[in-house]
Amino acid sequence: MSSRRLGALALATALSSAALAVPTATAATDGSAAVISEVYGGGGNKGAAFTHDFIELYNPTDAPIDLTGYTVEYFSASGNTGGKVDLSGTIAPHGYFLVQGAAGNGAGEALPAPDAEGSLNMSGSKGSVQLADATGTPIDAIGYGAASLKEGTAAAGLSNAKSASRDAEGTDTDDNAADFTTGAPTPTNSGNEAPAPQPEEPAEPEQPAPEGVTAIADIQGTGAESPLKDQTVATEGVVTGVWSEGGLNGFTIQTGGTGAESTDASQAIFVYMGDKPADQYPALEDSVEVTGKVSEFYNSTQINASAVKQLDAPLEKVTPLKVDQLPDGNEAREPFEHMLIQPGEHTVTNNYSLNQYGEVGLAPGKEAFRQPSDIFSPSTDPNSDIQKLTKDNADKLVTLDDGRTRDYLKTDQNTPLPYIAQDDAQTIKSLRTTDTVSFQHPVIVGFSHDQWRFQPTTPVTGNTKGADLPISWEDSRAAELHAIDDVKGEYTIGAFNVLNYFTSLGEEFGGSAYTDREGNKVTVNRGKTRGAYTQSALEDQERKIVAAINGLDADVIGLSEIEDGYAVTGDFAQRDKALKHLTEKLNEAAGSDKWAFVPSPSQDAVPDSPDVIRTAFIYHKDVVKPVGESRIFQDDRFTGTAREPLAQEFQPLKEGEESFVAVANHFKSKGSVAKGDADSGDGQGNNPNVRNAQAQAVLDALHKQEDWKDKPLFALGDFNTYTHETALDVFRNDGFTVPAEKYEADPSYQFSGLLGTLDHVLANKVATGTLDDAQVWNINADEPVAFEYSRRNYNIVDFYDDSPFRASDHDPVKVGFTLGADDSADQPDDPADKPSDEPGKPEDKPSENPSEKPDKPTSGSSSSTSSVGAGIAAAIAAIAGLVAIPGFLAVTGNLQKAIPAPIWVMLPKEVKNFITSLQR
Repeated sequence: MSSRRLGALALATALSSAALAVPTATAATDGSAAVISEVYGGGGNKGAAFTHDFIELYNPTDAPIDLTGYTVEYFSASGNTGGKVDLSGTIAPHGYFLVQGAAGNGAGEALPAPDAEGSLNMSGSKGSVQLADATGTPIDAIGYGAASLKEGTAAAGLSNAKSASRDAEGTDTDDNAADFTTGAPTPTNSGNEAPAPQPEEPAEPEQPAPEGVTAIADIQGTGAESPLKDQTVATEGVVTGVWSEGGLNGFTIQTGGTGAESTDASQAIFVYMGDKPADQYPALEDSVEVTGKVSEFYNSTQINASAVKQLDAPLEKVTPLKVDQLPDGNEAREPFEHMLIQPGEHTVTNNYSLNQYGEVGLAPGKEAFRQPSDIFSPSTDPNSDIQKLTKDNADKLVTLDDGRTRDYLKTDQNTPLPYIAQDDAQTIKSLRTTDTVSFQHPVIVGFSHDQWRFQPTTPVTGNTKGADLPISWEDSRAAELHAIDDVKGEYTIGAFNVLNYFTSLGEEFGGSAYTDREGNKVTVNRGKTRGAYTQSALEDQERKIVAAINGLDADVIGLSEIEDGYAVTGDFAQRDKALKHLTEKLNEAAGSDKWAFVPSPSQDAVPDSPDVIRTAFIYHKDVVKPVGESRIFQDDRFTGTAREPLAQEFQPLKEGEESFVAVANHFKSKGSVAKGDADSGDGQGNNPNVRNAQAQAVLDALHKQEDWKDKPLFALGDFNTYTHETALDVFRNDGFTVPAEKYEADPSYQFSGLLGTLDHVLANKVATGTLDDAQVWNINADEPVAFEYSRRNYNIVDFYDDSPFRASDHDPVKVGFTLGADDSADQPDDPADKPSDEPGKPEDKPSENPSEKPDKPTSGSSSSTSSVGAGIAAAIAAIAGLVAIPGFLAVTGNLQKAIPAPIWVMLPKEVKNFITSLQR
């Protein structure tokens, strides 16, 4: 809520009479206030990362903020005040400020030097924190867990090992659940000090030195926790992993001679060295004896070393344990903790955190994890297919790490990102979701921050040679670059979310900005506009979007997330400004005047209070032309939660072809909750009923367009709805089909390591009969976000290029179809069967003059018609005979794709429909 006051807060329950009465002032929306960037209430408790609770503040502005007179206050889950801390001092621009709270029982590491101290005793799981300015006016708040004071929906509950934090840019949408994520605490003070969470440096053992050596397997035990926890032990093993820099601060040892086969208890353990210098660490393959106290850190068994010495005689070498994949679930993986293993092939399923923590989510085998609601119908039944797949995904996930704990956005911006940079950052190579990786070196199995991990045996960064990385993979970009060119069909139609493409810039209209590592403004954080903040950033964004659209090259493309200049400027004449500019850039790059845009309808047909983003159409003007004005479907079901759909009829320029209709959509997202429609746990996320209503609103509007009722019609865009969620069922129930599902297209979006399709081109009954093909062009969602224009110069390595890859966060979709002849002239003369007058130019309408209709067939032409029908029947019978041959389809695969496009286009609709039915 950094730029909005408590008017944006939601009070789930009334505060008790003992609670503080909170004012409800409203703040400006220019991002001029400090925000709460992280909260942690587990300080000092069992398993805690740090000794004290803390609250971290962030200044998202370009000027210092004087905190004199400011306060932070804690509220219990029931709304009772838990005290406040008076603040003073200054937060530097884009800087942090650390407030230390109460201590627990002493567990965990000391915080970085706090900027303010208090006695706030915060709950480790649920509660609220509020920030007020010098006038006492609340300017930000977060509720976590079962909290009464919150913005929108409360953030998830916390634990002794987890905090709630915003992203590095301080993103604030006035919804705690959307703005805060849970994870390992990363307290940062005004000096930008942010140590990696580690247990306290062990003192000399309180117990007498142990007699004899304890086997590692006996220390580990067969349960989740060591049976020797808090006891001082001596053990010995071969060093298999060393991490003396980067924050892990330790090494692993494994019982000599083990690894050829698995055992009931792990034969390896992590040895924590604290702040000991690197020259006190052993080397890989050394044989050592370690003495220290056994502890559990983030549920991972380790020894806090008090002594490490080389053995006189080397132990037998360790053999990496060969496992295709880890077994499913925590209990089954426990025997592998800290073991050296040689995994089989895995597939990248999550690369979003690569940009921040250098980690990559992996799925075992050759397939990334799918979004369950993209495959199965929503359900809360734990025995349903969707819930089973959700659990299966979670149980199989493993994270490939970089052997470090540093944050590449906060503290390590000047260290090259690992994996996608290699060889002293001289090699740049994308690591895309769906890429299959092979392990060219063994890794250590670790567990931290609630995730099982594969750690390289030494830290890796972008300076590491490619041959020394734990994985190798083929660069899949080249194969994808021209994949979309193969879509079949006489005509093509596409949909593309262009990621807040604005030509009205933040530097012109004001507001706060996200900045790169040097403080340069890149994209708008909060303000009247979105997207690029500067002209330079716009040009970066534009080159990628232009390359993507010209590569997609569909005859008609529905765009979403493009600027509505009317909403931004208040001048209706500016509504198409960004659209016009983009079209000019497309033609400039294409080297010809091939693209045109559909202009806005008259002002009385446009919403009075539109969103700053809208939908739009561009098209190949040598292939089709728009018929009449576009139509905006205004409905209360879109107001304030989505963009109004935009509909347009298009007439092919080829003589005699029937026209078709396209409707561009952009439904409510799954982020902040709208109209109380919160996530029910059925797999659809927030707002499924809102999206259902918006789908019905589209259909209600279309049913009123009498002149379009018999035309091929495509509803397209970013529906924020995976393929088997209920909003698409609303369309299916009205006769629409999902071409991408029919033709087995790839997913268009990646979220939380799950791949699914939010972007669709849907076909009504008439359009379904014209379909030839459908594909998703995987140029964006598979890519690491480091390649996006908005992350340029966030790292010392410049990952930006002007290719279409990572032009957006959504992949474009393209559908091919073949229209029949315009047979409207052969319809009965009953006025009820004729289309109503189109409000466009007369020359844009199919002729309705009876004198221009073709002659009706005479008796002499009936045999010709009959023979055509007999030919169709014979063709279908012949195909049916081939399909009946055992193994025929197994050999040919998708029969439609096996037919050359020129022949497919010439086939009668009846034959094409029969062939496509065979693929269902």
